[in-house]
Amino acid sequence: MRAKLYSQGIVAVAMLIAVGCGEQEMNPSPEAELPSLPSYMEGTIAEQARLVHGGPTTVQGYGVVIGLGEDGSSEIPSHLANYLSQYLRMRDLGRWSRGTEELTPQRFLRDPDTAIVLIGGSIPPGAPKGARFDLQVTALPQTQTTSLEGGILMPAELRLAIGGMAPPGGPSRVVADGAGSVLVNPFVDDEDRRSQIAALRQGRIVGGGRTNWSRGLRLQLLEPNHARADLIGRRINARFSTRDHTPANARDSSIVELEVPRQYRNDYEHFLDLVMHLPLEWGGQAEESRAWEIARKIESPDADHEQLALIWEAMGRQILPIIKEQYTSSTPAAAFYAARTGLRLGDESAADVVLRFAEESDSELQTAAIRELGRHRSVLEGRRVLERLLSDRDEYVRFVAYQALLRRGDSSAIQRISVGGDFEIHTVRSDRQYLIYASQTNRPRIILFGRDMPIRKPVFYNSEDDLVTISARRDEDKLLVYRRIPWTDSYSDPFQVNMFVRDLARTLGERPERGRSGEIKGLGLTYGQIVSILYKMCENDDIPARFVLQPLPDLQRMYHEAPTAGRPDAPTGS
Repeated sequence: MRAKLYSQGIVAVAMLIAVGCGEQEMNPSPEAELPSLPSYMEGTIAEQARLVHGGPTTVQGYGVVIGLGEDGSSEIPSHLANYLSQYLRMRDLGRWSRGTEELTPQRFLRDPDTAIVLIGGSIPPGAPKGARFDLQVTALPQTQTTSLEGGILMPAELRLAIGGMAPPGGPSRVVADGAGSVLVNPFVDDEDRRSQIAALRQGRIVGGGRTNWSRGLRLQLLEPNHARADLIGRRINARFSTRDHTPANARDSSIVELEVPRQYRNDYEHFLDLVMHLPLEWGGQAEESRAWEIARKIESPDADHEQLALIWEAMGRQILPIIKEQYTSSTPAAAFYAARTGLRLGDESAADVVLRFAEESDSELQTAAIRELGRHRSVLEGRRVLERLLSDRDEYVRFVAYQALLRRGDSSAIQRISVGGDFEIHTVRSDRQYLIYASQTNRPRIILFGRDMPIRKPVFYNSEDDLVTISARRDEDKLLVYRRIPWTDSYSDPFQVNMFVRDLARTLGERPERGRSGEIKGLGLTYGQIVSILYKMCENDDIPARFVLQPLPDLQRMYHEAPTAGRPDAPTGS
């Protein structure tokens, strides 16, 4: 029965079940009291209005993780039994017309191959329909699930969490859906797994959430005033309108509706920053005086250079002559932030300053300059500088340079391999020590610094649960790789794999489907399982590389004791 349940659960059910709902409007959650603004923000929109829906939206749901072998549980908490059974039935589980008549929802949920989990996520402000975000999952305390490692979350509904909770099938609206493979802490000690069950019962799904509506944005005036609302709308439109789009509409005395302009669709949080930093007075002497005032303030080493530069940027191109005066400032931060603003406003002459900071290894502004080069594909020299930095002695600089090149999309130094449509392997040309970097946010990626990263011989790796065996004798030029299939307690046919990390990771992750010539493509392991294997092979010195798991971002707590998947390792550097 195990084989049948698994094949129907993974192959049939996971493909049949799909979450869908129409676009919905969401009422804004109560906002906390606004903190007092620094003096340099006086006269900006931030002084007159607050951004409704400008923060992250917490969502929550319940779902089913499959593919756990015997590590799941048969318990169905009573408050979830009806909800999950109805949800699965609505998606055609147990229907003769879909060939799943023998697999009723109750039978499916009680199989130890499955686990019922609580799902949490945070939708970024201004996220358009279809935007991806990370999820956190944890096995429910009422169940005896021992590990979510190797599991796959079936498509699940995510609802607006009101007061930190979203009851199953409750009154709050479905605003997103979630699915994907679970990444469990790869640092769990195989020899002491029993004491670390709490870590194994929780994990992350990198980029597993997807919004199903475009989140509305609006400014709410602190004091209702028709004239002031109209002024704010006109000011935003004067700065950000294009020939076919005006982003702001003053709806009444209290509300100015916002729509993210097309040129900021992939950078909408930056657009919102600019809106809030936009001074309401513009044109003539007042605007010039404001720009010179910022120029004086930004010269101070203790100034908030980032915020001051955003006010400049919000004001627009007309103040470029004033900004350009600071390119040669003796205060490094003033020179850099002035050049960054100038470059963003279209002054290509600012590129030389940004390039200089990107190559200054002893500058605290180096990584900020590297990131900025990632925004400007038109700066041709930027690609050459960034490619050189891929071999920098500072590992963090190497990683930031990789991110910048990835954003630019114009470098042959990065090669991408899509694995089963589930994750990507990026190989990065670098002449320094080998480094493996695994992502925990945005999109699941394994990044290999060193294009032909080898596997050392002889090698024998066998995971603690006997899931995967990897071996090669000293005189062999291929790896022998095979896996245990837990739901049938049998073993796959062995694969012969080239002695490179990229080929091993690809073979482990490709789906076990037949290719055009009839051969099986891969072993069907999840992203999280492969990350764990690579980490342990690095620890065993089978792979001559340092392993780094991307640090988790500072996310809002999704629910009490929100799970994390990994310790905050980061590339070493100065």
